[in-house]
Amino acid sequence: MVPTSFNPPKLSDLELECPPLPQTLLAAIQLMEQPEPPEPEAVEAMLHVDPAAVARVLRVVNSAYYGVRGQIGDVHHAIVILGPANVLGLIMGMGMLSLKSAFDARTAFPFLTLVRHSVATAYLARWIIQQAPKPGEWRAASAYTAGLLHDFAKLLLLYNKPEQVLAVFSTKNPPGTPEAEVAAFGYTLQTITQALALYLKLPEPLFRALMDLYEEGMGDGKASTPGVLLRVASQGATWLGYDFDEPQRKPDDSLSSDWEATALLLGYETSEALWQTVEQAQAHLQCYVDAYF
Repeated sequence: MVPTSFNPPKLSDLELECPPLPQTLLAAIQLMEQPEPPEPEAVEAMLHVDPAAVARVLRVVNSAYYGVRGQIGDVHHAIVILGPANVLGLIMGMGMLSLKSAFDARTAFPFLTLVRHSVATAYLARWIIQQAPKPGEWRAASAYTAGLLHDFAKLLLLYNKPEQVLAVFSTKNPPGTPEAEVAAFGYTLQTITQALALYLKLPEPLFRALMDLYEEGMGDGKASTPGVLLRVASQGATWLGYDFDEPQRKPDDSLSSDWEATALLLGYETSEALWQTVEQAQAHLQCYVDAYF
């Protein structure tokens, strides 16, 4: 849970509403963030209360990305083959995608673009840790969850304040400071994320990882791995074609200090070596994201 010593604002304090969330999304987040790896039986029990989620998981599992021999028609078989954490990742991504019905014709495309970006960011955050010479203490599964939720504040704003978000989305020039965010949206993204964390009852480690996005030192009290890694994964997703409101990288642009810090924390030789690792994920990433859509 969000730290009891910290009193984030409520969504009602900000006059914001959250679109209806599928129960499987919330349950998957809680199960993924437990200290011990999830057991197949727990994932299967969670899925069986949502037949639609079972059907979607089986469709994705049988997609080209996984390349499983033969057709998998049983959810228990899918969980055993792919692993409980991977299936929970699928459930969370599809839970986000199912929110499409809450958006109208004007906001449906930006919503889908934002979800694609979030799924790609989650995949790359996990990939960077899995490929790292020294992965550190942050679990790849937790990096995936944080990557998927890293832009949930923007999704909430798109639901509540579409005009403001569409204006920013069209410029590919997001507000660069808290003051600019307040001017554009009425609140900082950090404040909205805090309120969402309370509303969603996020586990404390996940809350701290998301806070690291905005201000290192509010994270887990260790290295600033969550914040810099999430920013790198988000930027990498944009540069690989899964952009929302961030600009593309120009050929002569140097990599930022976030790339240097992430490379150092995870044992990559240089920031360019880290970027090359991200580029190597492109084909796999495309198949993974396409499996959702």
